[in-house]
Amino acid sequence: MKVFNIARHWFWVAPLVLGIVFIGGGLYMVSERRDAKDEVRDAVVRENIITSEDASIPNLPVTNAATAKAQAEAIEAHVLKATGGETYATVDRYVAADGMATTSDKAQALIVDGNPVPNPARNTAFQGAALRTSLNLAVMGFKISDLVIAMGFFMVAIGGTFVLFLAPAVYYAAEVANQRSRENGLAEVAPSTT
Repeated sequence: MKVFNIARHWFWVAPLVLGIVFIGGGLYMVSERRDAKDEVRDAVVRENIITSEDASIPNLPVTNAATAKAQAEAIEAHVLKATGGETYATVDRYVAADGMATTSDKAQALIVDGNPVPNPARNTAFQGAALRTSLNLAVMGFKISDLVIAMGFFMVAIGGTFVLFLAPAVYYAAEVANQRSRENGLAEVAPSTT
């Protein structure tokens, strides 16, 4: 019983410590988010990409998620126009034997120097896919860093709630319980007058 009373008296320390851990973790997430976002931005800026004239955000350097997404969408439109609406996975691999059409069948392909002639539209589709993937990865990096800062602020708020509200409430509840235990103990010891 004595151990239970001691544990009950000091139980308020648990939400206090947990709150401090949440606050520390949240502040760490906020600081790391800045580093991550700066790293993504610096990597994109080093490439000196300027959005194309027909992009939704035209003629601007790619430095953030919006400009990276705008350029990725413009590249996709250009590639689809160049390939007749085909993606890398659906573009035929070779130029057909007639020199005009395309085919994925090696037996029907135009052969030069013993090798089938690759379809140039397939290379265009591949390069477009690679560029879009890089830009979309930058968009994802920017957005994840924004999510991390939001989570960091949320953790700080939860930790603050633990420290400012939960720990004092648990402390107060423990003190009330200890006081009632003392009163009940005195009432049991006191002789009955009836």
